[in-house]
Amino acid sequence: MKPTFQHQLLSSFYLWFDSYLMRKGEAYETFTTNFYYYADERITDKVVFGSPYKQFIADESVDGAVVLESVSGDGTAISKGTSGMMVDYENGRLLFDSGFPTGTNLSGRYSVKNFNTYISNQNEEQLILEGKYETNSRYTRELTYIKPYDQVTPAAFLSIEGVNNVPFALGGEDDSVINAKAVVFAENLYELDGILSVFADSNHTCFANIPFTGAPLNEYGDVKSDHYPNGYNYTGLANNYQNDTYMIDNTTVSKFSDRARRVLEPSLYVGFIDFEIHKYRFPRST
Repeated sequence: MKPTFQHQLLSSFYLWFDSYLMRKGEAYETFTTNFYYYADERITDKVVFGSPYKQFIADESVDGAVVLESVSGDGTAISKGTSGMMVDYENGRLLFDSGFPTGTNLSGRYSVKNFNTYISNQNEEQLILEGKYETNSRYTRELTYIKPYDQVTPAAFLSIEGVNNVPFALGGEDDSVINAKAVVFAENLYELDGILSVFADSNHTCFANIPFTGAPLNEYGDVKSDHYPNGYNYTGLANNYQNDTYMIDNTTVSKFSDRARRVLEPSLYVGFIDFEIHKYRFPRST
């Protein structure tokens, strides 16, 4: 199946949400840590070194953030491409070609999102009551690698809850009214109030309708070098599509009450961000 309107909508919303939070809320921290060798049965042709955190920032439009491009290996600089080195920004780790010495002492400096961002097809009840999450704590994290693929908190889970095409103009133009939601898990009340405040002020913000193929990361979690030879920069990418945008008409934020939080691990604080998004388009055109 070819990419459809909802595919492109969700991808564009994800890229905007992730970048907007880091740029407007400065929602990241920078660390210098070691990387720890471990075996990953899913990619047996790579040598894997994991960090204590994920997700790394790959967006160079975030002022002050350190995008990891090289590391120190036993005192020698190793850049991306050397020994096949790739950076898995999604899982917070390094990948090398097979044969790379597993005993190498690796360290590097990188910026980590305060909130990991995920696309979810679960509703808020399932996320809250059924979700099992690892902790990506910035304060109590043990200095060893964090398991790949697991979803970790603090995090924001994004979903599109519905699209309603409302007739807008003669000739078949509709106003597509989109209801989107972010379910947020924070480590403390300060974090929760921060992310809710950032997006409560996003009313009447427009974001670019970026093609589905514009997703910056490849199957290894690294930036697509063929698409972004000079690195991934969200604002630069979005400027290429400034005449094709979505508009956020309204945002509503709310919190999970302290009484209701008893069903959760006590360390988690939960909030909700509801977006009403509009897009004028011709849905029946070929």
